[in-house]
Amino acid sequence: MRRRALLALSSALLATELCSAPAVAAPCGRPDLLDAVPPDGAENVPTNARLFARYASIAEYLGEDILFTPDGEAPISVKGSFDATEGMLSVDPPEALVSGKSYSVSWPRLRGFGTANLGRGKDVNFRVGDGSDEAPPVFAGVRAVDWDVTRDQDDCTDRLERRYVFDIELEPASDDGGRDSLMLVVFQTRGPGLSAPKPVSVRRLPAEGQAVTVRQTINDGAGEVCFAAIVRDLTGKASASGAREVCIETVEPPFFEGCAVRAPTRQSSSGAFAWTALLALLWARRRR
Repeated sequence: MRRRALLALSSALLATELCSAPAVAAPCGRPDLLDAVPPDGAENVPTNARLFARYASIAEYLGEDILFTPDGEAPISVKGSFDATEGMLSVDPPEALVSGKSYSVSWPRLRGFGTANLGRGKDVNFRVGDGSDEAPPVFAGVRAVDWDVTRDQDDCTDRLERRYVFDIELEPASDDGGRDSLMLVVFQTRGPGLSAPKPVSVRRLPAEGQAVTVRQTINDGAGEVCFAAIVRDLTGKASASGAREVCIETVEPPFFEGCAVRAPTRQSSSGAFAWTALLALLWARRRR
């Protein structure tokens, strides 16, 4: 009886270590606006800037109006251009941007493929600076790459799926039109079955010193995987960093069977407690 009780408690402790992390909920199938550049509240926007908004991959642009409003004037309705590969909606201002003047742009709510539901749009306000953007951004690209493996419940399919999680550390970036309006594009340049670089993340450039996270399926992330990155400014000019790639060798899971799968790089404090308690129980059983 004592032996069965010890085994049951040991199993419970191991289950606590493997299954204690809560699932992270995420919206499923919403064609929301994710990023806008210039961002809301931006200052010193170049006089020759274009306007950009990035939507979720499910979004579809069907010619919805974009409202452009100079400060103190009536809104102007304009149409945009949509890049479905990046989910990027862009528009040229319908009139020349005036130094020192404030503007607002109302990005529309878009529908998604296969659904009539509308996602979120956004109203963005910005002020124009004194000059134009003439030079491309200065950016050295990817600094380092680390990886892990997770198994999370997909809210769209209700299935547990294992994925590689790549943390991509970036070099500093700057631009004569302002850093806050730079867009980052991360490419996977090598990987299983990859014949040409493909964009795997498009978003606003994060704050200095931060990394971006890229999730890949097990089939797309096993073995030698390489990444490169560029940044683009509000005039469409890109940094000369695309040729610099950083590679890492991943190990294909499973590392062990349980409620979570991850690379054996570190152990959480809850895991240390579980193993300590288990060893104490086994030592007590041995003494008895």
